[in-house]
Amino acid sequence: MQSQVAGYLGQLRDAIDTLPRDRLADMGDMLFRAYRNEKQVFTVGNGGSASTASHMAADLGKNTIGPNMRRFRILSLNDNAAIVTALANDIGYEHIFSEQLVNLIQPGDLLVAISGSGNSPNVVRAMTYAREQCAEVVAVLGFDGGRAAALADLAVIVPSDHYGIVEDVHLIINHILVDYFKVRLAEEQPCLA
Repeated sequence: MQSQVAGYLGQLRDAIDTLPRDRLADMGDMLFRAYRNEKQVFTVGNGGSASTASHMAADLGKNTIGPNMRRFRILSLNDNAAIVTALANDIGYEHIFSEQLVNLIQPGDLLVAISGSGNSPNVVRAMTYAREQCAEVVAVLGFDGGRAAALADLAVIVPSDHYGIVEDVHLIINHILVDYFKVRLAEEQPCLA
């Protein structure tokens, strides 16, 4: 067990050490632009990435704001089980995110797509639809980025082919962003309108 723990932690350290920090900064800038311009941010993902998408929406929506400060307009499209299961049942699982975006997304909004492989059909379809609607798209990925990397305005790729490591680092990216916005928004004191 000790060698397994050491091996896993070593892989995790390597993935963290090789994260593209410039791309994380660019992702922070894209999120801030959406915040400043009162645009909607959407998050999506499957499995562990669905949990990260929900976690990111909760953290950016709540944990970045002080008293009398405007909040991020952020929503995880994973969180409404009724609409997700209705869409999956009626028209197919690959449509569960893109069909929700038909009702919601506007030009200038931001989609944050989270995927280990970058090849999930429902995530790829949501990214394609968002781009067609002139929204910005960030993809937080692993492995080689898959199809999602080419569709994103910005791809942040965790350099690992181990799902556990990729998902762990995706959650770390979320917490880096939350810490960044706690400081940046406190300094700028954006008030409620």
